[in-house]
Order: sequence, then structure tokens, then C-alpha cells
Amino acid sequence: PRGSERVMTKRVIECNVCGEPLAAATDDELLRQMQAHHESEHGDESSLDEQEARKTIAREAYDAADA
Repeated sequence: PRGSERVMTKRVIECNVCGEPLAAATDDELLRQMQAHHESEHGDESSLDEQEARKTIAREAYDAADA
């Protein structure tokens, strides 16, 4: 029965440098995703401050259903 299917939600945010969407189950995981993405894709451009990243997640991240 379709009613018993479990829909997972994930947290999503777009990179504020290149716009690539990043997704994770929790905000803490999203922070790690942002740090890893920033280091691998934008490492020479600027540093990603953890406190600023947390503020950005709080302000811009949204829930998305992952069926």
C-alpha cells in the first residue's frame, strides 16, 4: 500500500559561490558537505568559516522530500 511508504526528507542548500545544490540528512551533515565542497571546488578562492556556514544553513537551507 502506498500509504505505508516512508518519505525521507533531506536538507538542501545551494553553494553561494557556484550554485551547486548540496544535500544531507541533517544540518550538521550539510555543514560537512559544504566544507568538503568548498575545499574541493573553491579552496583557493576564500575560506569557509564554520560559524558563517552555520548561519547560512540556518538562513538558506530547506527541506526537500526524497521519495
